[in-house]
Amino acid sequence: MNTPYTKKEFEKLLADTLYKEFAVDFLTATADQVYRATALVCRRILSSRHKKFMSRTYASNSKQVYYLCMEFLMGRSLKTNLFNLGLNEVAESVLAEYGFKLENLYELEPDAGLGNGGLGRLAACYLDGAATEQLPMNGYSILYEYGIFRQSIVDGWQQARADNWLPGGGVWLKSHPDQAVEVKFDGEIVERWENGFHYTEHHNYNSIIAVPSHM
Repeated sequence: MNTPYTKKEFEKLLADTLYKEFAVDFLTATADQVYRATALVCRRILSSRHKKFMSRTYASNSKQVYYLCMEFLMGRSLKTNLFNLGLNEVAESVLAEYGFKLENLYELEPDAGLGNGGLGRLAACYLDGAATEQLPMNGYSILYEYGIFRQSIVDGWQQARADNWLPGGGVWLKSHPDQAVEVKFDGEIVERWENGFHYTEHHNYNSIIAVPSHM
């Protein structure tokens, strides 16, 4: 795959991001800052491509797919996105000049195991397949603060612990507070019919303000 950026161009993108986001340069940046800056560069490139792709989708009045699932086992995003963008070799070369190993940066990213079962893997496969076939598809789920669970064997016994993927994985998230909605829980639903129309009222509920995020 031909890279969309030369080594010099990618180096400038990364240097500009380090300065704007963290007020550092390659010589003073920590490994975590370099990881986040590299992720942000990828995110901006992907975002730009997504906008162009969706513009073509709307212009052609194409159908779109909406996939709802409680689990998305997406894994780590930096390595996948660099490879998909054809930037892995360029990024590796640029970072090596400043003493950073790309493989080490990959390990700084928590695994987005937002579900630990077959459904999470299936959802990830559907999204990857749709992207490969260039189909307009969106996945919808809950923004978990923790992954559903992480398994380990201790002294012969299986243990399940919270999989803490935030805030480390938050670099891939963009929240949209302007699209926040009220979500109601508990309470009672009162139904009635008037003039052939069905009406419902929700009483004695608890509510939260849900802010959507784009990953």
